[in-house]
Amino acid sequence: MKRHVHLYRDQSRRPTHHHRSGLVLIAALVCLLIVTSIIGSMLQSALRARRQLHTERDRRQTELLLEAGADRAALRHAAEPDFRGETWNLPAESIVGRGDGRVTTEVSRAADDQPWQVRVVAEYPLGRDFPIRRSHTFPITPPTTQ
Repeated sequence: MKRHVHLYRDQSRRPTHHHRSGLVLIAALVCLLIVTSIIGSMLQSALRARRQLHTERDRRQTELLLEAGADRAALRHAAEPDFRGETWNLPAESIVGRGDGRVTTEVSRAADDQPWQVRVVAEYPLGRDFPIRRSHTFPITPPTTQ
């Protein structure tokens, strides 16, 4: 029986080859880790931007509801002198489909010689953990008759 023994001319080559393969694998894993963390950071940034956009949209919608409620209260009080306010519930379908809205108006005055005051409170979107709430109080000047 003959035994074949393979001898390398340079015994240092064999460990170096395995050593280089290990270094290449480690470098590839480090690169993969860096790329993964960059992508994760980009996704987090995109999600933050999306949430911010939705918050800005909801804030703007609340301001529009506040404005509409103020106009509605002023017109109703001009047409109906006994009008003292209302709660105006708006279903999601009539706004933008993201949630219901509510506009509450109160019309009052401190004394007969004082102007009427309208207080408007708008809330949107209802049913969420943190609906946006805006309010505004303003005087109503009576229409002039000629």
